[in-house]
Amino acid sequence: MVASVDGATTVNGRSGGLGGPGDRRVFQALRGSADMILVGAGTVRAESYRPPQTADDQIMAHRVAQGRAPRPRLVVVSSSLELEPTAPLFADHSIEDPLPLVATVTSAPPSRREALTAVAELVACGANRVDLTGLLAVLDDIGAGVVLCEGGPGLNHQLLAAGLVDELCLTISPNLVGGVGGDVHSLLAGSSLPIPARLHLDRVLSEDDYLFCRYLVS
Repeated sequence: MVASVDGATTVNGRSGGLGGPGDRRVFQALRGSADMILVGAGTVRAESYRPPQTADDQIMAHRVAQGRAPRPRLVVVSSSLELEPTAPLFADHSIEDPLPLVATVTSAPPSRREALTAVAELVACGANRVDLTGLLAVLDDIGAGVVLCEGGPGLNHQLLAAGLVDELCLTISPNLVGGVGGDVHSLLAGSSLPIPARLHLDRVLSEDDYLFCRYLVS
């Protein structure tokens, strides 16, 4: 995750304007450690998501040596299945990798389900809202030891509220954006958490005025 000093996670609707070279290296390292990348459908649409790539050959070789897939698998959370089968996420998929997994609900429109069947593996977790606890159990059953969530704020909120987050890796960008709470997203979107999530700072690095923080969630 990346956020400005005043808590904004997007500039003009996207997160890229807040990052820098160091943040991109951290981003790739985190992806390199993950078995699955969990992301909400809104973020997929806003950020024009593509299939995960392994930018570093050493990371890919290390993964393969451990008996893991060369690249993490993408898992999209979508109750409505409002995803275009021609979107880059699906259109640019390599036949060498498993299809993206789309977590949805049993009440999802049959027409949308049919449209995505050829380009994604669909799994129903819940009737009207994706049961994230159940979804993580499914991912665990298929070998996901490390699940990396890349947002958006609604999914972040649901995971924290359900007590499903172990750590938070947050880049603090040396920018002030304004508009948080209006048309600018923050890390969480939703009502107040039942109990505030207590964070413990595990480590912090800096480069070019950016702070790279790793928090443990208690």
